[in-house]
Amino acid sequence: MQTREIKKLLAILCIVIVVAGILAYFDRPPTQSEATNDFSDLSWTAAFEALHETLAQEYAFTEWKGIDWDSLHATYAPQIAAAQSSQDFKGYYLTLRAYLNEIPDGHVRVNNLKEIDDLFIGGGYGLALANSSDHNIIISWVDPASQAFAAGLRPGTEVVSWNGQPIRTALDQTETLLSGTSATTEYLNLKKLAYLVRAPIGQPVEIGYLGADEVTLATLVAFDDGGQSLRKNYPDAVVSNKLRDMFVGVDNPDPVPTAMVESQTVADTITYVKIQGELDADLQETGKTQSTLELLRDAIASAKQNGSQGLIIDLRNNIGGLDQMAADMLGFFYDQPAFYEYQNLYNPATGAFEIQENEDGSVGLTIAPTQPHYGGAVIVLINPKCVSSGEGLAMGLQKLPNVRTLGFYGTNGSFGLAGAEALMPGSLTVHWPSGQSLDEQKNIQLDSRNGSGGVRPDLVIPMTAENAIRIANGEDVELAEAIQVLQN
Repeated sequence: MQTREIKKLLAILCIVIVVAGILAYFDRPPTQSEATNDFSDLSWTAAFEALHETLAQEYAFTEWKGIDWDSLHATYAPQIAAAQSSQDFKGYYLTLRAYLNEIPDGHVRVNNLKEIDDLFIGGGYGLALANSSDHNIIISWVDPASQAFAAGLRPGTEVVSWNGQPIRTALDQTETLLSGTSATTEYLNLKKLAYLVRAPIGQPVEIGYLGADEVTLATLVAFDDGGQSLRKNYPDAVVSNKLRDMFVGVDNPDPVPTAMVESQTVADTITYVKIQGELDADLQETGKTQSTLELLRDAIASAKQNGSQGLIIDLRNNIGGLDQMAADMLGFFYDQPAFYEYQNLYNPATGAFEIQENEDGSVGLTIAPTQPHYGGAVIVLINPKCVSSGEGLAMGLQKLPNVRTLGFYGTNGSFGLAGAEALMPGSLTVHWPSGQSLDEQKNIQLDSRNGSGGVRPDLVIPMTAENAIRIANGEDVELAEAIQVLQN
């Protein structure tokens, strides 16, 4: 991320960053432990040992996800030591990422270092792939100026092999550590499709694809495409990831959204409401922080006043935010009080997880009905980049009889109470969740387990070859489907 954009982000979030601020991305109250997690002046090995010990104590889902910390240490500590011995910073960075990638949780992350990442994924082959609903791997997009296009590859073509391996085998072996952790198998498989076609610049690949009557082979060489193929995948080809990329330090040329809640009328009679996250922010740097809750209130009031046929609530790529705000947002849709969650947070003073009390001494967050109430038809758009309190908002809406969730895939499956972090050598910062969201029976809710989790779409759109190609061309298939559902 460029310095100018970092400064812009800090300006945007200047109000939020005070006390509750950085938690706007993180969902929970601060603890005293974060201030002590500065390992940046230690050696790589000492910093790794300190991080590992901290994670083994504080990570909120060790038992839930079956994390074997001893096994992880046995695997990765020697690799960190080897990198330290040879002063191989690249090896240290990649090993740290590989270690964290063993934890299937979207809240576990470390910032990317583009100059290293590009050595491995800086090149593309001028095409993107999709897994169609008939279980074929197809090409969804081809750069008309690329070697792939010149070789005869076209959208809709079925790929059967990659460097002599069956395409499914090649996908299974695709490394995704530079794309971050994946809480669900569904999201991991999407990332593998995106990163199979990334490689070091200049690296050749032999692709086998179905021609008219037989398998045809084409040899392509990876070139610097500026990451274009990554922007042709689902959901990036349609839904901007600008806010999250600003948080995690990934370059993204998309414009900053105008507000945390944006609304408009679509198809003449339907109100479309995009919710970027559950936090207040001055995205346009006007000097005045807008209330996200009030923006949603205004959008709902306008929909009621205009007699809208229904609402489309777009939670795709929702970055998360404050759980209390998510509960407050749900109040516009509930006509009776309802339970939202208990927050079970690690307490470094006691070394135990403890359910948090509210300021009045009560425990648990509650959805309180508020005005204006909306009881009409609602379609909620979700995807794997809807994370954290965005998933909580989707969960609360899905429980209502007048609401249906819709999408190709479910949400991220990462609903822990995040915000804990450790500063590491090399300007790296590791983040993880140190708390759990519990349901009314005090069971963990939404967080993934054994590859499954999050909110599932009630209305699943099949990823047909046609839909994959439409998406790669920038067509919002999910929004079009939501409009059609409400009209019918």
